[in-house]
Amino acid sequence: MNKFYTFKVNNEEYKLRLTASAIMSIEKKLGKSLFSALENIQENMVETLTTILWGAMQPLNAGVTIEKAIALFDDYIDDGHSIEDFMLEIKAMFETSGFFKKGQEK
Repeated sequence: MNKFYTFKVNNEEYKLRLTASAIMSIEKKLGKSLFSALENIQENMVETLTTILWGAMQPLNAGVTIEKAIALFDDYIDDGHSIEDFMLEIKAMFETSGFFKKGQEK
């Protein structure tokens, strides 16, 4: 079973995975726990989502900058996807990483 989620944008594939180190990096950059960020996502939605994308890229796409993650988010939206679509991708990545059980709503 894959322990990563494949995120596709610009005809490129990126392997996303939430590891302990990735979560710690996300929390440091956001200045709050991941659960707190998710519970209050409406406060800083794009910052939270792009920071989660950036952190989840670190284990298997070393050296990706936050600027690159923001650009990928913009490209994803420019490709005709919505923020809701992006949130579903992030949710699937959480499930694949073992953060949530499949089908568990958050």
